[in-house]
Amino acid sequence: MKKNFIFPENCLYYSTFVWVEDRGRGIFRIGLTDYGQHVLDDIISITLPEKGIYVEKDEEIISIDSIEDTFTIHSPIAGTIDELNMEVRQGPELLNESPYEDGWILEIEIGSEDDLDSLLDYNDVLDNFHEEYEDEDFDEDDEEEDSISEEDEFNY
Repeated sequence: MKKNFIFPENCLYYSTFVWVEDRGRGIFRIGLTDYGQHVLDDIISITLPEKGIYVEKDEEIISIDSIEDTFTIHSPIAGTIDELNMEVRQGPELLNESPYEDGWILEIEIGSEDDLDSLLDYNDVLDNFHEEYEDEDFDEDDEEEDSISEEDEFNY
């Protein structure tokens, strides 16, 4: 059975693992994609940077540990860490359960709008996903239906 991975159209993407959402007024929310949480599987801990620090684009800022692996997220944009999702620190399983809603990781006040030019849009991330993983077969363990509309899903 194929797994449906969700890549919302309103987000930009640093990779098939990291999403970026414009929250307005120069604030961008960052999180792990549905595909990323699926690959990591059972997430057990997350290490976050300090609020208020300035980070460079491509700087390592987050470490996510699962039972099987550790994944490091590099900052998709330069800027100041504006907000941390402390609920994810206390309950890292939120990254698996709700990667685009409750499981967001942090917010950055952007340092340079130019950084957005290197991010992928919805169509680009779907193309990259298809090219990178077209031969993979993902099992769907969860029989639950997602409430996100059909147009926001990429069936793989």
